[in-house]
Amino acid sequence: MTGNLRHTALDWLLRIQQSPEDAELRGGLAAWLAVDASHVEAYRKAERVWRITGMAEAAAAPAERPATPPSATLSLRPAPVTAPVRPRRRRWPALLAGALAACLVVFIAPGSYLAYQSDYRTSLGQQRTVELEDGSRVHLDSESAIAVSYSSARREVRLLTGQAFFEVTQDKSRPFSVDAQALQITVTGTAFNVTNRKSALAVAVQHGSVQVAEGSVMLADALRAGDRLRWQADSHEATRDRVPISQIAAWQNGQLVVRDARIADVLEELRPYLPGKVALHDRALGEQRVTGVYALSDPDAALRAVIRPYQGQVSNWTPWLRVITRQP
Repeated sequence: MTGNLRHTALDWLLRIQQSPEDAELRGGLAAWLAVDASHVEAYRKAERVWRITGMAEAAAAPAERPATPPSATLSLRPAPVTAPVRPRRRRWPALLAGALAACLVVFIAPGSYLAYQSDYRTSLGQQRTVELEDGSRVHLDSESAIAVSYSSARREVRLLTGQAFFEVTQDKSRPFSVDAQALQITVTGTAFNVTNRKSALAVAVQHGSVQVAEGSVMLADALRAGDRLRWQADSHEATRDRVPISQIAAWQNGQLVVRDARIADVLEELRPYLPGKVALHDRALGEQRVTGVYALSDPDAALRAVIRPYQGQVSNWTPWLRVITRQP
């Protein structure tokens, strides 16, 4: 599906949202949909993006009308047509222009927004080290991204996604902080690892000391060497435990070290190394616990090793889709 086709589908969608009672406009859309099945597919995808981004409600608010998805009132079944009808160009209200921009970010290039936000990022299977202006170093794991903001009073880094190991140059006059989702990790000089996954966050200290807060609530005022704090995003619960210092940021040595962890959580750790999607449909299998050391240089072998003790198996439906099931 070409970028021009995506643009055109979103253009039609926004016009219908602005003028849902315009019979001529809806006839033009029907004619455009009839040209080719790819037009129907592009329009359906545009509708899904419209709902996902929440732009339907935002665009409807100024006109004080509910945002009725076009598919509820317009058949997407192609009908015969003699010639394609192109949408007429017109000037968009500022809100709809913003809605189109937001949709395009998700619809055309989902990674573009992350690239726009970040100063440094890594791709699948890539690791890199970034030296900041004060001499601090940030080691980025696969599919990770950070944004950096330094001032005369503070040094701030946002871990947007993924995992990073920080070696912070000491400067008591300028605290160093890392923001990850709702957590703020503050130090003056230390080395620690931060993991920012969809399901949970974790902070583990190699040496020195860090503070961890959620807004105004202090979760840990002094995590020291070997301490780890894990925070669940859904429940906002924090748990604290100890890990061997040698195992902190083991990913830098190409290892995933797991101690009595849920298989579902281990899969979250492996996903940044596997292209495409990993689908686990057996919830009971995901709750089983494993312990082991897995090589990140061969993530497919690691995936199989994780689930094998519980008769799990991986089916590669495509190079971009791995489906995990349990053998009967």
